[in-house]
Amino acid sequence: MNFRENIKNLKKRITNRFANININPISDVEPTPDFGSSRTSLPKTLIGGGGAFGALPKRVQRDLSLDDRRFTNLTIPNMIDALIDAHPDVSYAVWNYLRIGNTPYEIIVERLGSGKRWVQAERDIHQIFENLDLPNVDNYESSRSLSKVINQMLLSAVIRGAVACELVLSQGLDDVAFIAPVDPATIEFRIQNDRYVPSQDNERIILDIPTFFYEGLDERIDDPYGRSPIISALNIVVFQLQVLNDIKAVVHNHGYPRVDIKIIEEVLLNRMPITIRNNEKKKQEWLRDRMSEIINMYSGLEPDDAFVHFDSIQIDTTGGNKSGGAMIDPEKLMNAIDNLIMTGLKTLSTILGRRSTGNTESFAKLEIKLYIQGVRAMQEVVERILSKALTLALNIKGKQGVVKFRFKPVEIRTDLEKEQMKQTKLLNLQFMYNMGWISHEEASYEAVGHAPVAPQPLINQTPKNQEGQDISGTTDENPRAGGNNVGD
Repeated sequence: MNFRENIKNLKKRITNRFANININPISDVEPTPDFGSSRTSLPKTLIGGGGAFGALPKRVQRDLSLDDRRFTNLTIPNMIDALIDAHPDVSYAVWNYLRIGNTPYEIIVERLGSGKRWVQAERDIHQIFENLDLPNVDNYESSRSLSKVINQMLLSAVIRGAVACELVLSQGLDDVAFIAPVDPATIEFRIQNDRYVPSQDNERIILDIPTFFYEGLDERIDDPYGRSPIISALNIVVFQLQVLNDIKAVVHNHGYPRVDIKIIEEVLLNRMPITIRNNEKKKQEWLRDRMSEIINMYSGLEPDDAFVHFDSIQIDTTGGNKSGGAMIDPEKLMNAIDNLIMTGLKTLSTILGRRSTGNTESFAKLEIKLYIQGVRAMQEVVERILSKALTLALNIKGKQGVVKFRFKPVEIRTDLEKEQMKQTKLLNLQFMYNMGWISHEEASYEAVGHAPVAPQPLINQTPKNQEGQDISGTTDENPRAGGNNVGD
């Protein structure tokens, strides 16, 4: 079966799929649905009235009041959704993942079987991206920009450990309407005929279609689901909330000095009328009345008022510095908890802004490099799923090519360091070209990312280091060295 027949059969399968559902991928009458076509990833408000920490309607203050008792009946996805909004460490960790991970990207399209770059096909892919940025002139439409989709996918990789999306096609099934991200927490897999089949809503919606994609992070061999890098922090975060509530109670009761008023009962009894002293019931009532008078007197005092009293009352202070020492040092306990949270969030101290005075700059750079490797792992999940989705989009347009979506490296160097490294790279490329290891076109793509503007080098200078020494390693016998080289 040739390529055109494959595309024809693919469109036929998609058409049959749309015939069995009530949502069209795009319609000239009704606005295009925001939630895809075959799959459902509806807001929590539509599913269950918003639920805990639901995005709609707007959150109120009580939604951000964290308490370990609130997590008892929450599922793990809902618990993570709550923590990334309300818990400082979890929120900051996710923030850093997204800010550092959402780097610029590049698209490379290669002809199927040849491995050569296909510039025209790359323009077609970029045209899809430009169409996603166009506004809807008929009605309100949530942004479908690729940059927004990428950010949502990176967030999904962090909090869900997987990325899922659907390639929603136009009405004629010959173009891409938009890319709809799917919450991986709603996806379930079952084994059918020795293969995984994805579904939603207790297998009510079967997603065994070519336009649906799912990629997991660090999948096990016998498990198609990905693993969230921050899920191991949940237990220690809940424990931290319990400890914080205990510390709050201790601070409230013993953290600040309080006035201690002691009523000397013996003095009161000596002043008690004889008629009352011999009646136990009246005696207790009289003592309570005297205590109430003292309480009301002190409660009504202004901060700068003096407390004048008889010698039947002794005033002292309790709590604060006068209280006894605690059996557990709260500071040491919280430091231990903080370290466990950082480990669970896969976020090192430098990233969370908790560098101690003993950490050197070299140690901080090493931590950042290790952290970037973790960010890179999540970028690779997004790269795989977008590469497959965009390859399918290109094939639907009738072109046999393979799309490679790649994030550019995370950059932590200064502008000066980048320029110095860039100069070193260009000298190395010139050296490899002069040695005959790479072609003129390969050197151009490595240096500037596109084909050369001239068939041969316009000026071929021998590369030199900062001391002015020749580092080309070429001789006069090398036909590629000198000013008369002929490019490939």
